[in-house]
Formats: sequence, C-alpha cells, structure tokens
Amino acid sequence: MKSKNFVIPACLVTTKEEFTKHVEFARQVGNSLHVDIVDPDFVEGNSLPVEDWPMIDIEYCEAHFMVDNPLPYLSKAKSRGVTRAIIHVESHFDLDELVTEARVNDTLLGFAVSPETDLTTLRRFFSVSPYIQVMGIHPGKTGQEQLPNTNLAVSYLNKQPYRLTITVDGGVNLDNINELKQAGADFVIATSAIYEHGDWKENYYNLLERAVE
Repeated sequence: MKSKNFVIPACLVTTKEEFTKHVEFARQVGNSLHVDIVDPDFVEGNSLPVEDWPMIDIEYCEAHFMVDNPLPYLSKAKSRGVTRAIIHVESHFDLDELVTEARVNDTLLGFAVSPETDLTTLRRFFSVSPYIQVMGIHPGKTGQEQLPNTNLAVSYLNKQPYRLTITVDGGVNLDNINELKQAGADFVIATSAIYEHGDWKENYYNLLERAVE
C-alpha cells in the first residue's frame, strides 16, 4: 500500500495534542501520513515517544525510523497503526532479522538513505523493498534548506534497473517540488512547507498544484 497523493504530510511533534492535530489534517487531505521517530542518540532532535502516540486511524501511515536499532520499534509502531516502517540504511540491524520482524508484525518495509551515504549501498536492499526514501536534508530537524544534490540522487535511483518507488523527505517546497517530480520522485514528504506559515490545507493543495505545472 502507498499514498494516493504525491505529497504526504509529515508529523514530527513532541506532544500528543500536536500529533492528533496532524493525524486529523492528514486524514482530511489525502488519508496518508508520514510520522518521524527520533532517537537523539542517532540524529539530533526529538519526537513524541511511540508509546505516547494516539491510535492512527488512517488509510496509510509510514513511520520514519531515525533510530540506531530499529527492531524494537516495529511492534510498537504497528500497534499504533503504522503500515510501513522506513529504516535508515545507516542504522545497525541484521537484515534477515529485520525482514522476519516486519513479517511477524505484518509491516511493509522501506529504506531511507542520508545525504552523505553512497547510494550504491542501497542495492542490497532493493530485493527486500523497492521503497526508497532519499533524504534531502540531514535527518532529525525540520526547516532545513534542501541540499543541492537531492535531484541528482533521485535521478540516479530512477535510472536503476529496478522498479523502485522513490520518495524525498526534507526541504520540499514550492520552488523545488516540480523538479523533484521531473527527476523521478513518486512521492515527497512535506513538513515546513505545510505547517510553518498560513493555512495548512491551502499550503498542501498549493504543493500538489505546483508539482504538476
């Protein structure tokens, strides 16, 4: 299962009230949500602990595991309504154990790659999941400007001899969303471009419109 819309709203918050507000917004605009899980020992930043999440009653929810050891989080995320777990290739895990744990929890997998990581390291994960998330910023904090090599990373993955689903997370805005789509992105994750200024719904639909111009 994937999002139906090109833009997936993100949720990187520290309170249950904020979390609930983001879930309700996502349900209204596309029925899909991207939730960030931050381990401060892995990346800089904070997020609401998974144990404190309300149930996510939404058609599609992916969780971005910015954690050193993802395995203990899989069952917790599944219990809150997560459909797909996106695992950083820079994390520490045994791939076979990860696949088994995901299967036990009936959770789809995806893999995220940080900007400084060689994209060729992704190849061993393609047979596990074709769902690849390109980080357009250094993971952990919202509001960063997208790094200039992001389009190149998307284009590189789009030319691989695999049928990949490519998403971009970080720094997505009105100025670059169309270029990301043209480079081959199937989905983008938006945070500041939706929530920072003005009306959330208006910002969301403006992003959708700009993507297809």
